[in-house]
Amino acid sequence: MQHTLAVGLVGSEGAIGLGSVLSPVPGRLRCRVQTGGSAWAANSHDLAMLLHQRPGMLWVISQYLWQLAEHVATMSASVQFDDIGTRLAHWLVLSAERAQSVRLPLTHEHLAQMLGVRRVSITLAAGDLKTKGLIDYQRGVVNILDMAGLRECAHPQQAMLSAHV
Repeated sequence: MQHTLAVGLVGSEGAIGLGSVLSPVPGRLRCRVQTGGSAWAANSHDLAMLLHQRPGMLWVISQYLWQLAEHVATMSASVQFDDIGTRLAHWLVLSAERAQSVRLPLTHEHLAQMLGVRRVSITLAAGDLKTKGLIDYQRGVVNILDMAGLRECAHPQQAMLSAHV
């Protein structure tokens, strides 16, 4: 079994493969499609030429890369400090936002690989979220029933901070 850990999630707002334009050295990151959808594709040489012709686009890409860096840092901190239930709730919220759907074609095995945990840990954490009425799931499909409640589980510190402000 190959060990994996998701450190980010990109949806229709983002871009994958910018490293091939910005650096000649191949990176170590691997991308995996979680849910299907439409996407644009560009040849890295063509994109590099466009960026040379329109340097203002570099500003937009820089802003996106900064947001992505913050997202990766947040995901990394979550791996270090949050319990599996919190991490699962966070991943489901992010997945729903990126897919723009509350019906997600995800298996417990896939979620375990993304979160870097054993499948049984996902089954237990998902069972807890299901008992709370936040999600429902059947073979290969997770349905989010209460997005606000799931967000609260995903960010318990923020919920506590906003309650005390």
